Amino acid sequence: MPQLDPPSTLLRWISDGRISSAYEHYVLEDSERCIALWQPAGTIGRVATGERGGPRGRNMVPGGWDGGYVEHTWTGDGVLRVYVPGQPWSTWRWLTADGWTTHAYVNLEAPWTRTRLGFDTADWILDVIAEPDGSYSLKDEDELEWAQASGKFSAEHVSAVEAAQRDAIAAIEAHAFPFDADWDAWSPLPEQPLAIADGWDLR
Repeated sequence: MPQLDPPSTLLRWISDGRISSAYEHYVLEDSERCIALWQPAGTIGRVATGERGGPRGRNMVPGGWDGGYVEHTWTGDGVLRVYVPGQPWSTWRWLTADGWTTHAYVNLEAPWTRTRLGFDTADWILDVIAEPDGSYSLKDEDELEWAQASGKFSAEHVSAVEAAQRDAIAAIEAHAFPFDADWDAWSPLPEQPLAIADGWDLR
């Protein structure tokens, strides 16, 4: 396989002890400051299959995985994910035809773990939408309530998610990095979609 410039790496979300989804990303920065991963539209990944539930029917129920995966193409606009090492969230913005989305999507999740394939994390369901003026709104609170009621998340885990939410809100209000960043500084952004490599499911 030819060497990509910028190089690529695999980002996987882990849930209930198995891979929930996985996509290849371009690595725009990998430093003490942050890890910045770009996922262009059309990137092909894998998503776990099985019984799903919750308010919008998109979360895997406990024990619902059927052991399989389906190919999934990332549609819509490309997304840049910026992760500050040690934080329990990453910050996402989409690049539309009119430029970067004005808001940032703060995905609460387990601190990233570096693997031989790339990075692993775990989605914590609750998200925060950050506006440029430092205001914010919460997203998917009902799904977090369902996760606890269904036994997917323990009460202790929900407490950790809520603590991460408070820390993320403090960072938003303080306009901390990357909310104060010049996202164009990571340009140029490759347009070529990425395909997932063999061995993406190795642990």
